[in-house]
Amino acid sequence: MKLALGLFLCAFISLGSCHITLTFPPARRPGYDFLDNVRTGGPCGVPDLGNNAVVTTFANGSTINVSFHLAYPHQGGVLVNILNVNGSLNRLMFSNWTLLDDSTKQYVTIQLPTDFTCDRCVLQLLRQAGEWSANGGYFFYSCADIEIKNAAVCDDNRCGGQGSCNNNVCTCNNTYSGEFCQYKDDCTSDADCGGSSKGSCIDIHVTSRPMKQCFCNPGWFGAGCATASPLTDITIDASSYPLYRRLGNNLEMWAKILNNSNNQPDRLEVALRANTTSFVAVGFRPSGITAACRAQSPGAFAVGTNSFWPRGGTLQSVIGISALYNPVLGGGPEEEGGNNEEGGNNEEGGNNEEGGNNEEGGNNEEGGNNEEEEEPEEGSTVPLHPMDCTDIVIGTARGNRFRVFDYYTRDRSTPQMDGFYSGTQDIVGAVGREINGITEIKFWKKLTSSDTNADHNITNSFMQVIWSMGQVFPNYNHNPNSGIEARTAMNTMFYKPDEIKYHGSVNRGGATINFFDPKSFSNSSTCGGGYSYGCTNGPCLYRATWLVKGEHVQFNVTGRVSTGRWVAIGFSDNRLMPQTDIALAAVNSDGRGEVTDRYATARAMPPADNMNHLLATRVSHSNGLTTFSFIRAVSAVDTTQDIDLSSPRFFVYALNGAATVNANGTISSIGPHPSTPIVSDDRITLGTAAQCPGVFDELMTSPTDGSATMMASVFVLIFCTLLAYLI
Repeated sequence: MKLALGLFLCAFISLGSCHITLTFPPARRPGYDFLDNVRTGGPCGVPDLGNNAVVTTFANGSTINVSFHLAYPHQGGVLVNILNVNGSLNRLMFSNWTLLDDSTKQYVTIQLPTDFTCDRCVLQLLRQAGEWSANGGYFFYSCADIEIKNAAVCDDNRCGGQGSCNNNVCTCNNTYSGEFCQYKDDCTSDADCGGSSKGSCIDIHVTSRPMKQCFCNPGWFGAGCATASPLTDITIDASSYPLYRRLGNNLEMWAKILNNSNNQPDRLEVALRANTTSFVAVGFRPSGITAACRAQSPGAFAVGTNSFWPRGGTLQSVIGISALYNPVLGGGPEEEGGNNEEGGNNEEGGNNEEGGNNEEGGNNEEGGNNEEEEEPEEGSTVPLHPMDCTDIVIGTARGNRFRVFDYYTRDRSTPQMDGFYSGTQDIVGAVGREINGITEIKFWKKLTSSDTNADHNITNSFMQVIWSMGQVFPNYNHNPNSGIEARTAMNTMFYKPDEIKYHGSVNRGGATINFFDPKSFSNSSTCGGGYSYGCTNGPCLYRATWLVKGEHVQFNVTGRVSTGRWVAIGFSDNRLMPQTDIALAAVNSDGRGEVTDRYATARAMPPADNMNHLLATRVSHSNGLTTFSFIRAVSAVDTTQDIDLSSPRFFVYALNGAATVNANGTISSIGPHPSTPIVSDDRITLGTAAQCPGVFDELMTSPTDGSATMMASVFVLIFCTLLAYLI
C-alpha cells in the first residue's frame, strides 16, 4: 500500500503514549511506542513487513515535518536517518541530536536529499531517554517505510487515501484535515456524535489527536455515541456493591457481578470515583498468564537479529553518533525508569525495568547499565510487567457527558482501543460525569469474550487489576527529572485533561481481586485480627492472624505455596512498596527454612535488615502449605528499618515468589512476586499494652534466631512494662 505525498508537510500531531512513535509518515505496523534499544532490535524494533508494508511516497528535495507522538517528555534529543531497506545507514538528516532544547516538541523539519531516490527505503526516528542510561546510551526507535521519487504526484494517494487531490491540493474527507489529510479527529460537529440528543463534539484542546472527540449523553456510548446504553444512572449506591476497594488516595472502586435473564452471571459492573479532571483507567489480567501472551501480536524485533544493528553494539558503532547523554538529575527513585512497578524496578528483586540500577541483582531493563543481561525476548519465561497483556477500560467525562472504551496493551506501550489489535469492544453499557473536579465512571463489561486478541475473560479466580489516572498540571510526577523538570521543555503544560499520556507514579497501582468472591475473611478487634483469601477450595491461598499482648504482637501466616517459594506480610504507611517493613519466610525441600526481617527502600528486592528484630520465629511446610510465625514489638525498636505499629498502618499480604534456600535453611535470594500483593483497604490499628495486657510465653524462652543483645532488649522491655503497671 502506498501513500504519495508531495513537497511540504505540516504534521504537528501526537497521540498519548508511554514513549514515541511516528505519526507522519505513519509508523511501520504495529505502531507500538515502547520499542527501545534494550529489549528490541534495531533499526526499528519491529520487522520489515515486505509487500504488506504501508509505503509513503515523497519527492526528492522536499521539506517535510516528521511528526511523532509522545506521552513522556524524556530528556534528550531526536535523530532522523534514511536507511536502506536492509537496515544499513544511507544518510543522516542531522549531524547530531536535535530538539535538545525542547523535550515536548513533537515534530522535526527535514529536507530530503536532492540527489537520492529509492523505490523502498526507511525513515528512522530515534528519541533519547536521557535521564536513563545504558552502555552506549538509551533510546527508542520508530520507523516508516517510504519511497523517494523525482517528482510529486497529485493523486488521491497524495492525500493518504482520505481525500482527493486537485492542483496539488488535498480536499479531505470528513473528520480528516491537514495538507495531506494526515490529521484524524473523532468528529467535526455534533452530527458526527449522533446529533445533540446522543452526544456532543467537544474540542478538548490537547496536544494529541483526536483533539475533537465525541462525549456521549446518558443512554448512549461507543464510537459516535451510536450504541444505546442500558446503563444510564451514574449514581453510585455503595450499599449495592459487595466489593469495594480504595485503589489509591484519589480513586475508589465498587464492583459486582450481574446476571442475565436466565439468572446466569454474564456482566461485571464497575463504578469508579476519582478526584481528577483527567482520564481514569482500570485493567484486568488473569493470574497465571505467562509472557507468551506478548507474542500473540507481532512485534519486538529481537536484539541482534539485524546484522547492521548487532547485539552489544552501540549507536556510535552503528551510525557514528553516540546516544550518551548528560542528564539533569533530580527527583526520587520511583518513576518511569526508576523503582516502581509500572515502569520501574521490579518489586521483589526482579528486573530493573525502566532505568535505574537493580539493587540486588536482576536484569537492568529500560536504561539499565548491563546490556549483557537484557530482558529475555518475547515468549520466554521473563516475569510479566503489570501492564503486559492487560485488558483496560478507560473513561473520561466533561460535565454530564462521557467517553468509555475498551483498550488493550501487549506491553508498556500506550493502551490502544481493541480494534488496533483486531479485537472488539466488550463494553455493553456505560455512563459517566465530571462535576467539581470529581470524575465518576460506571460500565458493564462482558464476563466471557469471543475476542481472543484484546480481551480477557473474567472468571471465578484471582485477577491482576491495575489502575491509573491522568496527571494534572502542576502536579506532575517524573523521577528522575524529565525534560519538564530539567527545564528543556517549551510546553510545561504537557499533560492536558483527559489526554491519555503517562500517569506518573502517584496516579497508578495494582491489586489482586476475585470479583466473584469479594468477601474475603477479614476481621479485627482491639487485641487481634486476621485476613484471608482464596478459601473456596480447600485451605486458604493466604491467611494471616495477629494477636497483641502487652508491648508485643504475634503474627501467624500461612500460604499455599511449594517449597522454594516465599510467603510474606508487610506493614506500610503509604500503600506503596517503598518504605514497607516486611517479614518473609521460605522453606527448602528438606524442610529447613528461615523467617527474615526486611525493609523495602524501593520497588526492588528488599534486603534483609541490618539487625533482625523478629522474635520467636518458626517456619514449616506441610501438605502444600508454608506456615510461619513471629513476635515483634508493637513500637519499633529500629525506626530506620522497621515500621512502628503503635500507629495505624496498612497491612500487605504477598506470596509465591521464588526463594533460594540454602541447605542450612538460610535464604540467600528471593525473586519477584508473580501477582500484585493485596494491601488492606484501611489502616489497621493494634491495641495498646493497657488494652491487651500480658506477655507471650515464647518470650520467656530462647528465640529461634536473633542475638543475645536482642534477647536482652526484650527482657528490658518486659521489665519496663511490668514496672509501669506497678507504678
